[in-house]
Amino acid sequence: MKTLEERIAEVYNGQPNPESPYYAITILADSDGNLKRSCYSHWVGWADLDQRIELRAASLIRADIMASLWLQIGQGYIVVNSLEDMSIFLLCGGNGLVEKSVAESAIPEMIEPSPVVQSSDGGFVHVESIPKSAFNRAPTPKLRMQVIQRDGSRCRICGRRPADYVDVELHVHHIRPWGMGGLTQDENLITLCHTCHKGLDPHYNPSLFALISSSKRTFNAENFTNDYWEGVQQYQEIILKTLPEDYWN
Repeated sequence: MKTLEERIAEVYNGQPNPESPYYAITILADSDGNLKRSCYSHWVGWADLDQRIELRAASLIRADIMASLWLQIGQGYIVVNSLEDMSIFLLCGGNGLVEKSVAESAIPEMIEPSPVVQSSDGGFVHVESIPKSAFNRAPTPKLRMQVIQRDGSRCRICGRRPADYVDVELHVHHIRPWGMGGLTQDENLITLCHTCHKGLDPHYNPSLFALISSSKRTFNAENFTNDYWEGVQQYQEIILKTLPEDYWN
């Protein structure tokens, strides 16, 4: 009988069956212990047109191409062809190529249509993982001050600040407009002076995202991969806490 370590080695970075359909599913966790699930998906309708909440369902993918892409960016994956493989995937987390019938049997909630909103990085986030306040039109006073302090109490376009210019009034601006489904969260908010805010044309300018990323951490492929492995580690730490002490014996 094979050990768990041997079974993990068999399915990790393995070759998917070229005759089987697969879903691409990722399971991670953040530093606060919140699980984060995502999958390659397609649009199937609107859950709430006014708030731009979409319904998206998991898409079948070319497993060989997805596996190659994951390896190219320094990430691994687990090939899931059976319920036993699924138990390993749920134990380890990370990327998974999950065969269609196995996914439909074991994790139907991950592939069925779900309400999501578009995030600032162009992906999609399940509405249940977003605080209700993110759908408010205006930020709370606390969030407003957090954004202004993050941006150094100055306009991120012209650099002026009230401490130096008495005519400067700071506004907190939605980069993706609220009316287009933009969330009221720090990653979609930027500090602008009243002059730059009034002069925005067009009002939705995606290049502003780069101005706030420089005040946090600049995105690059290495950071993206590091974030993935941190998410895998944090997921495994959560799982280990649920296992009996003699699980690995």
